Amino acid sequence: MKRLPALLSGFCLACTLLSGAEPVSYKDKVVVIPVGEEDLVARARFEFMSRTLERCSAEGAEAVIFDLDTPGGLLWDTVDLMMNDLQKLKPRSFAFVNPRALSAGAMIAVATDGIYMAPTSSAGAASPIYGSGEEMGEAERAKMNSATMSMARAVAKRKGHNPAVIEAMIDMGKELRVDGRLLDSKKEILTLDAEQAVMLLDGRPLFAKGIVKSLEEIKKAESLKGGIVLAKPTFFESIAIWVTKYAAILILIGVAGGYLEMQTPGFGLPGFVSLGAFLLFFFGHYVAGSLVGQETAVAAVVFIIGIACIAIELTVFPGTMVPGIIGFLCVMAALVYTMSGWEMPAPAGLPSPAEGADPAPAFEFNLSTYALGLRNFALGILGAAAAVLAAARYLPETRPFQRLVLDSAAGGTLEATPVMAASRAVKPGDEGLCISALRPCGTVQFGEARVEAVVEGGYLQGGTKVRVREVAGGRIIVEEAA
Repeated sequence: MKRLPALLSGFCLACTLLSGAEPVSYKDKVVVIPVGEEDLVARARFEFMSRTLERCSAEGAEAVIFDLDTPGGLLWDTVDLMMNDLQKLKPRSFAFVNPRALSAGAMIAVATDGIYMAPTSSAGAASPIYGSGEEMGEAERAKMNSATMSMARAVAKRKGHNPAVIEAMIDMGKELRVDGRLLDSKKEILTLDAEQAVMLLDGRPLFAKGIVKSLEEIKKAESLKGGIVLAKPTFFESIAIWVTKYAAILILIGVAGGYLEMQTPGFGLPGFVSLGAFLLFFFGHYVAGSLVGQETAVAAVVFIIGIACIAIELTVFPGTMVPGIIGFLCVMAALVYTMSGWEMPAPAGLPSPAEGADPAPAFEFNLSTYALGLRNFALGILGAAAAVLAAARYLPETRPFQRLVLDSAAGGTLEATPVMAASRAVKPGDEGLCISALRPCGTVQFGEARVEAVVEGGYLQGGTKVRVREVAGGRIIVEEAA
């Protein structure tokens, strides 16, 4: 168990070496990190930015520029980027609002050493909201705003920005005036356009150092000499971003493939597809940084225990429900935790909140933290259920499925045991014996003939006496005999 994370890291390194890809050196370069519309809602993207900033420090980059065009994203991941990664960064950092830095984007901008605005751009509206759009209660909003302002204020002070501006962007109760001009009343959340952002307050720019049209103009304004390098995800980082974005689809494929595997003898294609989907799921989230250290092994073990309990429920103790419920909860816990983040405390060394201000509340468990994981899990399970119902209805009638089942279960070939001939030998009312469990498909013996049959609305154990309820083409529908 302890060696699993190391093995995964070794696998990544080996595949990278085999691919022959050599990353461009960041030494003395101006590294540009693009932050697009969906980048701040993907945890894998935050992990990519964190690794990029670490590389910039290690390789001696001249500067880092965040090219921002984002409506916002995940709060606590943004806070971790602001208060950990950007504070440890050795090169100078800048933000180019091009053209939007709203919500989490505005907070990232405040955590850099200098901010520049495109001619038609806007920044602000950083009040925390639920990703689901659910309205916060008054007390909860006050608590969340207090925590967010405390952290943003500390970062703004350290970087030399005006803390009153980011406070007005977060809290509707804050008012902001510049030379007697009201920019933000207590009925609004502050959002600045380019001209407002460069206004002077107490001799300093209100929010941004200047208005520029391109990255080259930022280089000129800051006397940067290095060439521009666009930071791009590696092959495995791209996989991680894809996996975290489409996790629900992988769950759907994994669950549906596992169910179909249970309906066929031996271990075949559906089983390999299911195994591959879940391996990709856990590997992608590990690379994305959702799982670290022992968490990788723990999540995988809990998931395997859950699958084992479900298999016991279906094959050894059908109908008892207890193993099935325990297994389902284990699988859900492993998958949801893997897809969800967790709150991290701020690092030591940042300025304290202003005297008299409320300290940041301690981080507490919040169900909203797991909303994305629960949503993806629910979508995956519902999609798998729909796929399973469709397979139970139509798959037994398909020729490939009939060949697969009869070749293994009847011990012969399709020519030796024709499906249509067997179905013609069986008629409604005939009684037989289940050779295998029907979940809902399985093998039933009628006299000398073994045929594939289906039970609707449940499952039957092997050895159960059944009666043919209906024969429709090659599809034999049975029910338990009275």
